[in-house]
Amino acid sequence: MSTPAATPTWRLVEPPRADRLDAPEAWAYHGVAALERAVGLADLGHDDLAPRAVDLLVGDRHQEHARTHRLAAVDGETSHGAPRVVGHGELVLPVSDNRHLAVVRIAVLPSHRGRGIGSAIADRLRRVALTECRTTVFAEVELAHEPPDGAPDALAPREGPGRVSADLPGMRFARRAGLGLEIVARRSVLDVPLPDDVVDEVVAGAAARAGDAYRLHTWQGPAPESWVEQVAALEHSLSEDEPNGGLALEPERWDGRRVRVEEAKRAERGMTLLVTAAEHVPTGTLAGMTILEWADDRPELTEQESTVVLAAHRGHRLGLLLKAVNLREHTRLRPAARRISTWNNETNAPMLAINVALGFRPAGGSAELQAPLADVVPLSRG
Repeated sequence: MSTPAATPTWRLVEPPRADRLDAPEAWAYHGVAALERAVGLADLGHDDLAPRAVDLLVGDRHQEHARTHRLAAVDGETSHGAPRVVGHGELVLPVSDNRHLAVVRIAVLPSHRGRGIGSAIADRLRRVALTECRTTVFAEVELAHEPPDGAPDALAPREGPGRVSADLPGMRFARRAGLGLEIVARRSVLDVPLPDDVVDEVVAGAAARAGDAYRLHTWQGPAPESWVEQVAALEHSLSEDEPNGGLALEPERWDGRRVRVEEAKRAERGMTLLVTAAEHVPTGTLAGMTILEWADDRPELTEQESTVVLAAHRGHRLGLLLKAVNLREHTRLRPAARRISTWNNETNAPMLAINVALGFRPAGGSAELQAPLADVVPLSRG
């Protein structure tokens, strides 16, 4: 005689959206942020990638270029009487471009894995994506390190270098749902501050190669109005030129309004933006730029964001020059920072070479996965 299955104590809810973090209905933002920190510490050994509550709130507040559908698995209550979040699902639906995509993230507390929470979240988000007429599912699985060459559980992507352990919980889950590994992205970390003479030497060498045809400009915060449309063109170029293997990604549509929306989101999240751009002197147009950003409540961490040089201006070491000059200014503004984190697809050899030249070291990465939505396998037993 079989023993009846225990009734789950958790339940799925669509959490409310709040206008501010001190509102009672903001419990989900705080709960999801706590969950993501716990998952990062357990799976990666750090919480550098975990979104803060304010990041989630601002993401829900701004739906101009992508709509977010969020689910929470709750089980019991916190010490403050709020529902305790033990699982989180996020479905991002781009609306300005890539309208075929359904971008999915699922996280479950290690203590609650194996109870069907992730499967239930995945199936609910799959149904939402189907009603939205999306055709491709995209997901990422972060990893603390790549397995060594020859490891029996190492998975190779369909394109490019890099390896991922098939035994990672996220990989087992994604493969069971039918997602395939397309490429591997590398996370790199630069330990800072670097000695002044090291940065100055890099700047001098790259500037000599660039010559007098380029003039550098550095600013904090919003882009100057005279250049906002050119900044948008650089962002579009980055999304168009970045090697993404077989990922079904279309170039993003950028204009000055989208730049301003992203700047507003950063400001609302309490982020400081530092940009160095290269002006092509003969034409007065921007040839490239690089971006660093940070939050004051994470004093040791800075994130390296977009670095792009237009195709017509490559071969002058502008990428290296831009990043080195921005790094030097960052050291002046933020001397307490201890690491700068960045991401590059393993297929992007030129940018990886620039990072290595600056002293970035490999620090894990992510598996980039996708599948036709029609091929995604329902996982729930019920």
